[in-house]
Amino acid sequence: MYSHQHPATDRPSYAGYLRIPELTSLQHPLTPPDDPRTFRAEHFFITIHQCSELLLRQVILELDAAVECLATPDGDVEDWLESVGRAIDCMVALRQQAEPLGRLPVECFAAFRQRLGTASGAQSAHFHRLWTILGMNGDGPGPLFEGYLRLLDRSGRDLGDLVASGLRGDPMFRMSQALAELAQGVWSWQTTHVHVVTRMIGDCPGTGGTTGLEYLTSRLRMPFPELWAARAETHVRHAQYLGGHVETHSSHAKTYGVPVA
Repeated sequence: MYSHQHPATDRPSYAGYLRIPELTSLQHPLTPPDDPRTFRAEHFFITIHQCSELLLRQVILELDAAVECLATPDGDVEDWLESVGRAIDCMVALRQQAEPLGRLPVECFAAFRQRLGTASGAQSAHFHRLWTILGMNGDGPGPLFEGYLRLLDRSGRDLGDLVASGLRGDPMFRMSQALAELAQGVWSWQTTHVHVVTRMIGDCPGTGGTTGLEYLTSRLRMPFPELWAARAETHVRHAQYLGGHVETHSSHAKTYGVPVA
């Protein structure tokens, strides 16, 4: 019988602590083993998506903690920054591990994709929960950014003034920078997914009944549009101060933010 304890001590073993036997028993390709090349490709596909779900779960855990940090007036900003920082790291890992999916041999992917039925990443509960936290469902700024705005309001400060100040030692400015970095991580993960889908299936419909690539591109969103509008306004303020002129496209900033110069 498998034991979670190291045989020579009463402490957990490495395999026991990480539940390695259970973890490595969760990949069940639908491809018959007598097609080993496609079997391995599908095993890789499953592994990447399972890792993505674990990382998304961690992002949600961190962002829920960040929301809780600001739920009361005496919330710990440093704890908030720690949680959001770890969520940013997870978003980087999500993007990086999505990239290799684009290198799956297309003939192998086509061979096992038809076995997936209606299973689709669009059904991911973790994905939908993250979009809710970030306010990306079109029903408000979301609890993470709402908490930050409440903190700003209690301090009597304006988001545009804060962003334009550039005071790196200011905790609330550091929070705005962390939110921007998180938003960029989410955006990069989305666009990487679009690139992978473009390479792998082109204009084919999605397995979940969506239009595939068209559906994904229509749902591209930059979190926290108010923050990106404030960052764009900083350029306007500096141009006015220097006697110059900067034209901003407000409709673009409102929908997607201004992620690049």
